[in-house]
Amino acid sequence: MSFSFPYLKYALGNLTKKTSCDMYPVVKKEAAAHYRGRIAYDSTKCVNCGMCMKVCSPGAITRTEEPVEGGKQITYRFDLTSCTFCAMCQDFCSEKAITLTGDYEMVGRAEELVTEETYFKAMPAGLPGISDDCVFCGLCAKNCPEEAITVDRPNKSWTVDEDKCIKCGKCVSKCPKKCLSFQMPQVKCGEGCVFCGLCAKNCPEEAITVDRPNKSWTVDTDKCVLCGKCVSKCPKKCLKL
Repeated sequence: MSFSFPYLKYALGNLTKKTSCDMYPVVKKEAAAHYRGRIAYDSTKCVNCGMCMKVCSPGAITRTEEPVEGGKQITYRFDLTSCTFCAMCQDFCSEKAITLTGDYEMVGRAEELVTEETYFKAMPAGLPGISDDCVFCGLCAKNCPEEAITVDRPNKSWTVDEDKCIKCGKCVSKCPKKCLSFQMPQVKCGEGCVFCGLCAKNCPEEAITVDRPNKSWTVDTDKCVLCGKCVSKCPKKCLKL
């Protein structure tokens, strides 16, 4: 009786040959260039504009905010079990706070497939406001994630919607003339004032001084409580906050 082992010589021959397979996971291999793997989030760069959540089609990014003294505790959570790794969040993050890394080892429990980080964001006093150097280019409005800014170039007017503004500061950082800053609201008297003195008479804190002979108008910002009574009582509608 004879026995035949047709594959024996191939098996023995392959013992001395170099393997054609990657020896993963014994030998780790770098991901290919531009591979979109596990999300990395740098909270030190984040301005809390929320643009990443808006462009995330599967809703894999969530945010929670907790008011604390002086600002907010903000947590961003990236759920990789829902993420499609399209990199839209990375592409739209103007501050480069989000990157898709070359980490492809993403097998595990659901809680292991979450990128989460909490940071404190101080809330600036007041709202964004412009100085006389503004050229009304409109870049602030284009970069506002909440569309809170309106720029009228022909009429050289600039307004911010207090209800929409989230004080992320993107408008300030994108201003080419550096004429945007966070300012406390103030009462201002514009063109058309006849110095009638009704604003001063109706001010409950006596913060306004009107000098009719010299046509001057001043407000004591330390006394002003921004109640708006002067604005509502101005017959010429030239007072505004």
